[in-house]
Amino acid sequence: MFQVQPVRSRELQAQIADVLQCKFHPDTFAFFAGELAEDNTTITSLIGMCQFTYAPDKAVIKSIAFPEVCAGDEAVFIMVRTVMNFVYRAEIPVIYAEDDAADEAFIKSLGFRKQEGEWKIDLKKFYRSPCHYKPDEENA
Repeated sequence: MFQVQPVRSRELQAQIADVLQCKFHPDTFAFFAGELAEDNTTITSLIGMCQFTYAPDKAVIKSIAFPEVCAGDEAVFIMVRTVMNFVYRAEIPVIYAEDDAADEAFIKSLGFRKQEGEWKIDLKKFYRSPCHYKPDEENA
């Protein structure tokens, strides 16, 4: 079993970035995913971390990092969806991903599409019908 939760201190965020060998973005928020022990409270291994910024009109994913062994792990996917949900609940209409946030294939697998030179998801459209989300559809 795994858990996704916010990183509550910059120091911990820097430590996780170091473990995952990714750039630490000190002016960001972050969520991480971790594997839980049988007690369902103790984190036994790190699955990944997503660093992002947000403001009233825009949110940007700066990095999505995970060990190679966790590539394709549903926990990484759910971690990013948790960030998207957090942004959506804050009533921010669009989330972007920087070009170097993760590899292009992974960014696409999350539903991001390159529009006007930027990777983005219209969260209103996405949460209207996540299984049928098409980034180029008009708002109904």
